Amino acid sequence: MNEEIFIKLRDCFTAGYTLPQYCIDNGIKKPLFVSEEKFDLFLWEVFVQFYHDRRIFPLYSFIDNSTKSISFHGYTGMMSVLYTVDISSLDFKMSDAIILLTKQDLPKDINITGKKTVRLIDLERFFILRTYIEIPLLHFLQRYPTVKLFLTNFPGDLNRYKDGKKFASQLYDINTLVNLLSKDKSGNIKTGLDKFGYTNEQVLELIQAPKLKRNIDGTCEMLDDNTKILQRIQNGKRVTAFKPDYYKNKIYFFGGCHFFGVDAPFDKTIESYLQKMLNEHDLPYCVENESQYFAFRERDMLYNLNKLNPKPNDIIFFCLGGLPTTDNNIIPFIDVSDALDAYDNPATLFAIKGHLNELGYKLVAEKYFKFLTENNFFRDKEFNYPLPPHITIDMVYLCGLNRVA
Repeated sequence: MNEEIFIKLRDCFTAGYTLPQYCIDNGIKKPLFVSEEKFDLFLWEVFVQFYHDRRIFPLYSFIDNSTKSISFHGYTGMMSVLYTVDISSLDFKMSDAIILLTKQDLPKDINITGKKTVRLIDLERFFILRTYIEIPLLHFLQRYPTVKLFLTNFPGDLNRYKDGKKFASQLYDINTLVNLLSKDKSGNIKTGLDKFGYTNEQVLELIQAPKLKRNIDGTCEMLDDNTKILQRIQNGKRVTAFKPDYYKNKIYFFGGCHFFGVDAPFDKTIESYLQKMLNEHDLPYCVENESQYFAFRERDMLYNLNKLNPKPNDIIFFCLGGLPTTDNNIIPFIDVSDALDAYDNPATLFAIKGHLNELGYKLVAEKYFKFLTENNFFRDKEFNYPLPPHITIDMVYLCGLNRVA
């Protein structure tokens, strides 16, 4: 179907984030939406959003058609007609931003010098991050405004290193290795963790997923298993080693398998390495590993986060997984994708495809330690996180714009 390229945006609309709010959030007052005539149905959806929101009144145009009237409404009394304008004769001074709802570029004979232009791919990235991560986090931060929360990522891309692609081709993916070690009990399988002295049985324990329990409130927790002394799951989460008896604040990590610490024992995860560094420098912080085995489970992490009861000046790192950042992040972002770059041969820090060994985790922990200590753990800095956007409807505005404001 013609509108398949808009599925990601439609999903965000369904989740509650709309184009009028996007314009408000980005200071756009007079947008021009440019699309193709075959996408007239989607352009109508955009028109309906602005028609009911009533804070902004855009212009609409097609690259491949001069003018057109569009009307898909079911009740004339509540909707109007969308009229597109001829892009070739359009006065671009009437708009402060051009938003492309097409993968095509504007015709070369159209001069838009100095005008802000938003490509469809950049629009998608912004919507995805804002809808699925930033807005839920902002709701959490309204309850805990003195918590210091950061978005973060992970150095999991072997392709950025010399011969990384070749090295990756020699590694097992995690599912293949789990299946192999589960079936072959000879102890003779060669793995990327052999150099640390782990047996095949221990490697299987380090890479195999713990059992998971989903609760009725949307949270999920890993099941305790005292038989796995290297993995060490207690009270529904992975143990952080070297925890101090006395501390002022906590540092929480919410993420997937990287921050869970696949390939490493519990005392050699990012969290345990960081805790050891803090202890060695007499810094009064306790590190909590709130991460879980699987990647790309930000939704689960958000449920678990909302169950947390942090104290003022506690610090939270929330890993984005595969989600892209943008230039307009409203939550601070720390980039650790280069944490391995100074190592002589970063590719050798990967034990299985996409996952580090314990030496790699130590380097990542050092990156966080440096970030925290150089900024004095942000003790003297207040973060003014914005309010999450309010959902407004047509009738609210008709009743009184001043009261809504």
